[in-house]
Amino acid sequence: MPTINEVFGFSPNDESGTANEARYNALYPFTGSNCDGGGNRHQTRINLQTSDLRSSFHPGLSSVVPGVCSIQHADKTWIVCPRRLLGFAPIRDGVLPSQVLHEHEQQALLAAGLPAGVELGVWPEVYLNYGDDESAINYHFDFVVSRLHRGKSLNSILTSYPEMAEDEKAMLLSVAKKSRYVTGRMNRDTEAEYYPDLDSPYIVEVMTASTSGSDTNAGTDIASSFTNLILGKSHACPGINKRQVWGRMATQLFAKSALAESWGGKTIWIVQDELLSNIELTTKMSTSTHSGVSAGNPINFVSLGYQQNGGDAPLLRVNGLHTKEARIDFDGSGNCVDILLPKVYPPKQELLKAVLRRRVAAIIRL
Repeated sequence: MPTINEVFGFSPNDESGTANEARYNALYPFTGSNCDGGGNRHQTRINLQTSDLRSSFHPGLSSVVPGVCSIQHADKTWIVCPRRLLGFAPIRDGVLPSQVLHEHEQQALLAAGLPAGVELGVWPEVYLNYGDDESAINYHFDFVVSRLHRGKSLNSILTSYPEMAEDEKAMLLSVAKKSRYVTGRMNRDTEAEYYPDLDSPYIVEVMTASTSGSDTNAGTDIASSFTNLILGKSHACPGINKRQVWGRMATQLFAKSALAESWGGKTIWIVQDELLSNIELTTKMSTSTHSGVSAGNPINFVSLGYQQNGGDAPLLRVNGLHTKEARIDFDGSGNCVDILLPKVYPPKQELLKAVLRRRVAAIIRL
């Protein structure tokens, strides 16, 4: 019977003051903010005003998202929230928090090849739309990570985009204004505290298992199982949906890797070891065999797994970086495998436009 393994970042059996405080305030310790459940968990939000959980949470909270980080199913622990693998504290009232990475996050980003000792900006939930009705691409990137331009104007960074037309530059200024890269009056010569330096961008994708279908009447849906757990009752939660998750990921593995390569960058997939193992069990892919990776067209996985430390709180550790040759010509080959690739590769200024629509979520130094 599947059961909840971690709630709000702690074992359900952890009765320490820190764990109880996190549960009472619906706080996620890995981001220092209210838990949003990651992914589409907001669809299961519980209205505390009409719930038996009202007295279990802070009076200032009107609703709560089931803060389930991982599920124990048979002999395996499955992470079901992407924030458990990688998350950043949100900006509050326009103030960027002092970002402290957790050890497993630092390990994962270093293993992925991100540069150490330099400032890196992190932009979450970046959406890129480009093309026409016949060749449009519409991608969502979990995170775009890049070095920073400090104290530069928009005009100065646009020298790296010589093919950009004047109307595009004017539009970018409008986007930067709306995103408040500079407060107050702003033109293209106004210096900003920071802009993204997209010379070698990193696209970071986080992939976890999801929960399978469940029976609301039997109380095995995620909201009911979470409610029973918080109330101290026995609970059974949904099972794990593995294949559907990586099935959706399969085409993106190639398309997003090809996009980053076209921009002079790199895409990294951060996954739990159990999910990566399941992909190997059900496909021909193997991370243990070496395919003689060449300089181009790699697919990069960073695998993380649980390591028990003798206490109630499980720890995550990086198992390794697995770089596999895509064996697909990212420029297209005329063969059927080209269906995995984007029809068009947007110029890098389209990525700049997409990133500027977002505020930086964190500035980190590995």
